[in-house]
Amino acid sequence: MTQSILSFPSPSNDYHREHIAIMLENLKRWTKYDLIKDYGFSLETLSEQVFNADFYLLSHNTESDPVLTYGNKQVLAQWEVSWEELITMHSKDTAKPIDQSDRSIVMAQVKAHNYINGYSGIRVSKTGKEFQILDGIVWNLFANDGTFYGQAAWFKSVKSNDNL
Repeated sequence: MTQSILSFPSPSNDYHREHIAIMLENLKRWTKYDLIKDYGFSLETLSEQVFNADFYLLSHNTESDPVLTYGNKQVLAQWEVSWEELITMHSKDTAKPIDQSDRSIVMAQVKAHNYINGYSGIRVSKTGKEFQILDGIVWNLFANDGTFYGQAAWFKSVKSNDNL
C-alpha cells in the first residue's frame, strides 16, 4: 500500500477509514490496547468519531525525514495548524530544535521495538506555545501487506507551558 497525501477528513472521503483502521489495528497488535472498545466507538462511524475525539491521534510517513500524514481535530487545535499545514509538516518540527535529538531517540526505539508506552515529551505549536505530551503511546504502522507504513502516536492529554 502506498501512503498518499490525505485530504481533509470529511464524509466525502469517509474520514480516511482505511488509514484509521491501519493505525488502530497496529495499536492493538503491538500494545493490546483496543481504542475502539475503550471508547465505545461504532464501526460504522469509527473514522469520524476518531477525527472528532477528545484524545490526540497523529501519524507520519516513512520518508527519511518523515512528514505528518494525519492528525485529528485535537492535534490540529493543539499544534495550531490547518490540515494543509499539518500534512506538509515534518514530524521533527513538532518539537523545538533543542528537543529534536530526544525525539529522534524515541522514534528509533519505536522503530526497533514496534512501540513504546508511557511516552512524555515537550512539543511546540506553530505559534511557539510549548506543551508536554503526557503518557502517550507511539507505535509502528504496517499496512495489511506487511509494508512499513510509518509511525503513529496517541495520547489523552497535554500539559500547557503555563504548567511546565
